Amino acid sequence: MTYRLKAEEGTSDASLRASLEAVLSGTTLFSLATSGPDGAHINTAFFAADSELDLYFVSERSTRHSQNVASDPCVAATVMLQPPEYGEHLQGVQLFGHVHEARETEAKTALACYQGRFPSFAQDAAMRDLFLNGSGPSALYRFRVDSLMLLDEPRFGRRQYLEATVIR
Repeated sequence: MTYRLKAEEGTSDASLRASLEAVLSGTTLFSLATSGPDGAHINTAFFAADSELDLYFVSERSTRHSQNVASDPCVAATVMLQPPEYGEHLQGVQLFGHVHEARETEAKTALACYQGRFPSFAQDAAMRDLFLNGSGPSALYRFRVDSLMLLDEPRFGRRQYLEATVIR
């Protein structure tokens, strides 16, 4: 099953999904915002998205953002495409949801999705096993998107911020 987007009246799920998927496929980086005992934190990471709108990324467990999500899994992220000129034809999305380390069966799904986007990642069997067993210094993480705010000026018009809830 794939996700659906529930938004305000007049905006179809198909048009929202087409826009969102174009933004997500148009870049490989996102900025992830977390919160922890030392306050807000943001980092940039490579990501891969699956057909359920789960985003996967890799990080060392020792990083501030990984430690933050271990204690507070609520996160926000942003993905923006480079505009053709300053201030024009903006396209991007703000994503809101929860992150946790992918383990066991979920780690296999995460690894397959991540390698689908980044084929050279973890090609060595020993490295793959570290991610699948959760025994290395780095881990695969799953970001389950619950809601979003989409901006796609070429498709929906200037400064049209569209909010949507993800339905699975």
